Amino acid sequence: MRERKKTISELLRRYLLYALGIILMACGIAVLIKAEMGVAPMVTLPYTLSLIVNALTVGTWVGLFNFSGLLGQLIIRRGRIKKQAIVMQVITAVSLGVFTDMALDWLSGFHPVSHLGRLLSCFISSGLMGTSLYCCVISGVAMLPVDTLLRLLGAIYHRKFSTMRMASDVTLSVASGILGLIFLNNLGGVREGTIIVAVFTGLVLKLFMNHMRWFTYILLPEKRLADISSVLEDDISEKHFVLTVSHEYGSGGHSIARRIAHELNLPYYDSDIIQMAAENSEFAYKYLEEHGDRVTSNALYSLYEWYTSSYDKDEELTQEQVYRIEAQVIQDIAAKDSCVIVGRLANYVLKNHKNSLHIFITADKQERITRVMRKEKIDQQRAAGEIIRHDEMRVAHCRQFSDEAYGDGSSYDITIKSSKYGVDRTAAILLQLIREFRLIQF
Repeated sequence: MRERKKTISELLRRYLLYALGIILMACGIAVLIKAEMGVAPMVTLPYTLSLIVNALTVGTWVGLFNFSGLLGQLIIRRGRIKKQAIVMQVITAVSLGVFTDMALDWLSGFHPVSHLGRLLSCFISSGLMGTSLYCCVISGVAMLPVDTLLRLLGAIYHRKFSTMRMASDVTLSVASGILGLIFLNNLGGVREGTIIVAVFTGLVLKLFMNHMRWFTYILLPEKRLADISSVLEDDISEKHFVLTVSHEYGSGGHSIARRIAHELNLPYYDSDIIQMAAENSEFAYKYLEEHGDRVTSNALYSLYEWYTSSYDKDEELTQEQVYRIEAQVIQDIAAKDSCVIVGRLANYVLKNHKNSLHIFITADKQERITRVMRKEKIDQQRAAGEIIRHDEMRVAHCRQFSDEAYGDGSSYDITIKSSKYGVDRTAAILLQLIREFRLIQF
């Protein structure tokens, strides 16, 4: 999939967003330090060292800590890192250190005394940190050097990034606590605020990423175009005929598609098969290996994901990753053989495939309810609820990952109402139209 060339205007906005993210991160660090409630896990060691060796400022130690991440990468990769990546990481390390000191100076008069005031400062710090990560995520510019090192180590030792992140934060916190007890007679930068900020930073980031995608598209309208078109390929082999079948839940679409595939002697792939292949096949691992070091919404999102769940979300592919891998599976299927593919936005993924026919099957609501009742063995009320739920899911999925409206006739070559003809007759009509299409093509 070809990389979209970014305009100067877009690049400027992305770098400004990234700079804003670094500034907000520095402010979040400073607010928590001033509240004397500890610091975020990633800052515990440099903050504790600044208390022990106070000849260097907190910002200097933060910068040196991130420089150590870059040094680790250079050692492990034996210097084989792109100059641009080195420059960006150096700028990031220096900027975060400088802005941390500036924020501490700016907040020199800020000293919350009451426990309530300190607790409130923890939540303010969480908001600043979460927003900073959001800005860094959508900018797609760079990651912190230490986080880049953790991702590299995870790839080497076949460990998931969230596992590496958790181990790193625990190690840093323990090391800070030990150094604090030895030299300061306290736990240094580790306190209740460390846990509070870790948890609520993740919640703020989730709020932005899951519920404010529209705001991202306002800041970076080009990102929406990139998100919805990144799976489209122009160079898929078109010597094989591909029929995609989209359908409303309860319209009999699966049965019709199977009959067509049987009559045409074509392989049949439905959404369950494609999703299972995407989650378990080599495509998943190949995709994550190729794109693992890119800064996407998933890359930095996983930094704090483990804090906010009772299980490790990084054990599963995210919705966006699954969609992209499914698209790759669909393209691979289409390139290898003629086939029938049901669902998973196959009509959109293969919209540039000239030797394909895209069908949408609909039905009257009562007919759909009756079919769902019979198939699932449930009553009418539950069947109606299931239809609404499936329709909402498919509309949302289509809106999120394409620039087309679910069920819009302009997105398909043929739209047909199965309740008007019945399953058998609908399949027969479509078979005739498909044969006519193939005669025209060849």
